[in-house]
Amino acid sequence: MTEHTVAVGNIEPVNKESPMVTEPIAKLFWRYSIPTILSMLVTGIYVTIDGMFIGHYLGEVGLAGMILAYPIAAILYAIGATLGMGGAALVSIHQGQGEPHIARRILGNTFSLCLISGLITTVLGCYFSRDILVLLGAEGEVLNSADDYLFWYFALGIFPIVSMAFSALLRNDGRPGFVTCVLILGGVLNTILDWLFIVVFPYGLMGAAIATMVSQAFTGALCLQHFFSSRTELGINLEQMKLKWDHCINIIRVGTPSFLMNMYLTVVLTLHNVAFLTVGTPLHVAAYGVVSYTEAFFYLLFEGIAFGVQPILSFNAGAKRFDRVKQALKMAFTVTLICAALGLIFIYSVPQLFVYIFAGDNTLLTPIATEGMRWYFWGLPMEGLLLVGASFFQAINYSKEASILTGAKLILFAAILYVFAWAFGVPGVWISLATCSTILVIWMAWIMKRTNSKFMA
Repeated sequence: MTEHTVAVGNIEPVNKESPMVTEPIAKLFWRYSIPTILSMLVTGIYVTIDGMFIGHYLGEVGLAGMILAYPIAAILYAIGATLGMGGAALVSIHQGQGEPHIARRILGNTFSLCLISGLITTVLGCYFSRDILVLLGAEGEVLNSADDYLFWYFALGIFPIVSMAFSALLRNDGRPGFVTCVLILGGVLNTILDWLFIVVFPYGLMGAAIATMVSQAFTGALCLQHFFSSRTELGINLEQMKLKWDHCINIIRVGTPSFLMNMYLTVVLTLHNVAFLTVGTPLHVAAYGVVSYTEAFFYLLFEGIAFGVQPILSFNAGAKRFDRVKQALKMAFTVTLICAALGLIFIYSVPQLFVYIFAGDNTLLTPIATEGMRWYFWGLPMEGLLLVGASFFQAINYSKEASILTGAKLILFAAILYVFAWAFGVPGVWISLATCSTILVIWMAWIMKRTNSKFMA
């Protein structure tokens, strides 16, 4: 199957009476986006709670260890997002084209790929995690705590892969509200386990990792069971799980932009850590931990918008209703900008509040983290626009454009960070990401204009 075949091929769509192509776009957008945004915000809340427990009970050493270890562990979420978003987009497109038998096969292959990738990452991650931390410059107490965190993350790594993949697939199967409830329950469980494994039993970052993985196992199991029940027409069985080469390739191809978006976070966190250790101090790494926890909340909000609009984009692309695709994209961009503007007002009004949430009344950390926030967050709207734009290209099966957009971001950011750190020191590190995102928003607008005529043909 060649690029763009599914989205713009000559197959006549048959689902003309589906609500996806008959109901108003605004109604569909809010029906799918509100539960998805809420579920992402719930995820953001328990990410925030993780940071609060670590910052208050493990101090700046815990925050530094966490911010060094998490970018490596995030490979699991990147794999889950790749398989989940790739599978979800293709399932929706084939449903829009009236081909449920192909959609079922893609779903089963997605599950098999989750199991295989979980096994591989467990073996490699447990074996190489400490070596990677040493390579990044970790040492002493920070190295030991970060290594404990990574070992348990990878030992139980199958759970976040399945949870990420099947929350996306379940959302596409018409149950976004149920996904939200599952993630809320997972967030509550994660909070209880954080308290148990960090406060009651002082297991440090190892306890934080185990708490997160158990909650991921819980949410993954609840999402997965839907596809083995009678409540769906897309049930999984052993026959559908048999890998078919072209389905596997297409799942990974369409999901690659999600991998790059998630790996972008890994690369950004890692490069920031290395840059701060080079031109700053470990205290700057801890301050960046506070900033990144704050950013994660808004990033997940933007992901909620992008993931929520994805089924609408994919189904209507498959049904050749490109006018509705454009309406949905415009609405997603508008909501993203409004959320980013409100976020900027809040962050710049009370930056000390965010530092206190994650680190308490830390006299050494507060002024550094507060200054970092002022330098860092002016690029927040651009981050949201890029995420929604890349998800749009992915949803309509223009994976090449999405991959170029996200891949270029990694390369451009690395170059800007190197130059700015050399030229301006610590302030240059803080402003690098916002500068990169601003340049790429301009580039994205050009790509969309260039692609529009071909997409609408």
